[in-house]
Amino acid sequence: MPTLTIEYQTDAERLILEQAIAYASAMQRQAVTAPHGVVAACEQLALTQGRKLLQNTLASALQAQAHATDSKKNFPAAATKDDTNAGS
Repeated sequence: MPTLTIEYQTDAERLILEQAIAYASAMQRQAVTAPHGVVAACEQLALTQGRKLLQNTLASALQAQAHATDSKKNFPAAATKDDTNAGS
């Protein structure tokens, strides 16, 4: 079996890469194993797992950007809802 070496910068990036590989593998399996309606089966997988992959990628990118911005401004981590209600 072939192997793949991937370089990444953060654990979040590694997780997204692993999820993308898993998604591609699942799509290949779906295309090969679907008894009939291969296009419909693959479209359904794209709509569910593909959407989840995109959401995870976006969330990770936004979190990294927010963390970088907070670090530059020397802000503490964002307050949680419980923290903001504590003083009420």
